[in-house]
Amino acid sequence: MFTDLRAWPARRWMIVAAVAAGAFMTLATGYAHSAGGAGGAPWWTVAATALGAGLIGLIVASYIGTPIGADATLCDARWPALGLIALYLTTEVRSLDPVVTGAARPVLAAAAITLLIWALRERLASERRATTRSKSSDSDGEVCATCTPLFPRFPKVTPELTTRPPSSRSVQETQP
Repeated sequence: MFTDLRAWPARRWMIVAAVAAGAFMTLATGYAHSAGGAGGAPWWTVAATALGAGLIGLIVASYIGTPIGADATLCDARWPALGLIALYLTTEVRSLDPVVTGAARPVLAAAAITLLIWALRERLASERRATTRSKSSDSDGEVCATCTPLFPRFPKVTPELTTRPPSSRSVQETQP
């Protein structure tokens, strides 16, 4: 995983920094001191927010500027989205009636971080598989054929667009 990250261009790292900063500010509003001084957050929420924001930045950057054949798909986005939701639910402490309470909060936060790490590893592995030639076959790489791209590069071609309608002359010639 770290080998893949070291090969990233500077553009991807700038995206990581921007998205991680935005994610941290968004997640941190759930436990930041309000103007009335509502109290502090447990230490683990700050650590989970910082780590989660960094992982979210890495995942988003992995979707942008992908090599050919490694385009991000909807399948790649579902697990990071669930991890982000779980991270928000566990670090949000300003709510009067939080969804997750007690000892379940740090456990769910750890699960969310684990899910984000797994999603990043899978995303980097799929990118690596798509760009490296398999030793056992002559194909150029592995491609997911069942998922829809998040950012399609070309318009979707349907069978209706590939067939030309008959000209009016040929229709008139076939009618009695």
